[in-house]
Amino acid sequence: MKKFLFALPTKIYFGKGEFKKAGEIINKEVIERDKRIFLITGRNFAQKSGLVDSIKNQLRRIIIAHFNGITPNPKVEEIETAAQIARKEDINLIIALGGGSVMDGTKLAAALAVSGGKLSDYFKAENKFRGSIPVIAIPTIAASGSEADPYAVASDPERKEKRGFYSPFFYPVIAIWDPELTYSLPLSTTADGVVDIISHSLEGYISGEKAALQNGFTEVITREVMNSWEDVRRGKNIEQARERLCWASTLAISPFLSAGRGGHFVLHAIEHAVTGIYDSIPHGRGLAALLIPYLSVVGRKRGDRVSSFTKAIFDIYHWETGLKEFKSWMEREGLYHTLSELGVDDIHLVEEKAWETGKERYISVDMTRDDLREILERSK
Repeated sequence: MKKFLFALPTKIYFGKGEFKKAGEIINKEVIERDKRIFLITGRNFAQKSGLVDSIKNQLRRIIIAHFNGITPNPKVEEIETAAQIARKEDINLIIALGGGSVMDGTKLAAALAVSGGKLSDYFKAENKFRGSIPVIAIPTIAASGSEADPYAVASDPERKEKRGFYSPFFYPVIAIWDPELTYSLPLSTTADGVVDIISHSLEGYISGEKAALQNGFTEVITREVMNSWEDVRRGKNIEQARERLCWASTLAISPFLSAGRGGHFVLHAIEHAVTGIYDSIPHGRGLAALLIPYLSVVGRKRGDRVSSFTKAIFDIYHWETGLKEFKSWMEREGLYHTLSELGVDDIHLVEEKAWETGKERYISVDMTRDDLREILERSK
């Protein structure tokens, strides 16, 4: 294994009913007497479901502001607006109530409020965030794992670019993870999350160092996610299945998998080029179109990694045969998509952007520009 420093500074309250105790948890954990809380949500689910009213009732008089302007694939302008509100209202705690986009947008706004400047300044690797307003994450979908990781993503429509960011300041101080909030999600939204979880756990498995323990975690998480999705889709043991999906989403992108294994998010780098240009496409659906083509092309150079995966999941060691079974499973279970079906009509533009923004990561799997082109062509 590679050397590593392990840290998971997020305290996680997990379980059915935890959201109803959010006010109690926050008042116990956050010791500042003069709490000035900023609530950030998306435009639809958190409000229509009654979650916004619930959290406001639990934290009466200390939620100073509410911004409901974060959209899927969060935009630079939205994040900068939220950061301005945080500075203007002298906020000292921010609650992110929503899915991965809301949590990512909140983490970036919290860091930008402290660090200053424009978010576009931090598209340059040499510019680092200097701190953050503390964030409490309350996820409403099993997908991104953003409730307990140091990553965030933002889109810049002017550049047609979607960028991933890393900072140790992005870890939320607390996550309140109540699977009950996911019970009423549509199957299509749940499906997008399922593909995201599987993709997160697979990234380092394919691109990182060989690490038996961490790779074993990936295999177990993938099997649990697949079985749980089958249960949810068939209306079987739904509460238990959604619980497993929620915890799997946290673990899949956590330091438990990356420590000692490392690796790069190659598949995500390609997908970011897709949804940076076509930002109405859900992230999970973009990944679903790219996943099998990516593994098929990279398998020619890392066949041992892909073979280990298909052996563990499908009991098929030959990686090409195993990937055919993986694709068949995705098709049977309503998870498979193509870029054409999703409305992507300019593969050449996607290729240009994907190479421009992700080529440093592609080195980890010996991926060339021709390989990238083939992945995209196979995804059509």
